[in-house]
Amino acid sequence: MILDTRDSSDASLSARASSQAVTEDGIGGIEAMRIFREILEPACLSVDFPRYLAFVPCAPTELSVLFDVVVSACGIYGGSWLEGAGAVFAENQALRWLAELADLPPDSGGCFVAGGTFGNLSALTAARHAMRARRGTRPDRWAIVAASSAHSSIEAAAEVMDAELVRAEVDEHGRLTGAAVDRALHQAGGRAFAVVATAGTTNLGLVDDLDSVADACAAHDVWLHVDGAYGGAGILA
Repeated sequence: MILDTRDSSDASLSARASSQAVTEDGIGGIEAMRIFREILEPACLSVDFPRYLAFVPCAPTELSVLFDVVVSACGIYGGSWLEGAGAVFAENQALRWLAELADLPPDSGGCFVAGGTFGNLSALTAARHAMRARRGTRPDRWAIVAASSAHSSIEAAAEVMDAELVRAEVDEHGRLTGAAVDRALHQAGGRAFAVVATAGTTNLGLVDDLDSVADACAAHDVWLHVDGAYGGAGILA
């Protein structure tokens, strides 16, 4: 992990220097670029630096950056087939390729989101929807089973969905196992709609015992979500 060792006064200075960037008459493109070049950009860390390991919001190649400029300049909206058929088709092609790399079934699908936090929330929302349809009934309050090693966005998603977060213990190696999931699901008392496992934890890069966790989920007829924000990218290596 690389830490920003600059004095906090630098950030305060940048804030003061750019505080008048939004004005009634505007400052113009040249001045806006100057503020970005001299004040705003130097106050940030570039996430494409080879040793930047703290977060994984993006790691763009030069070609991907250039193509992003092209797509952005075209003003494309890919929210639905009506106005963005080309973009939706391209997204589906990329998703199909990723699904095949992960050896997922032919009917697998999905969509790209802004990051792992939105990915977890989207997946858990889909899981709850599927469990509602499968069971035909719903408890007073749904529950999600996850280990303490799961990403903090899982707890945030539970709060957003008003679901109880039931913590499962990890083993001596820091991994979530099927036995721990089985105990946690019994504790949830039939209210759990999903179990969250992790393929590459944020702090230590640990991969849960996915096979045994999957067996426990199948035995309880509960959706299994695997957060692969870190480990999933390893498929491309």
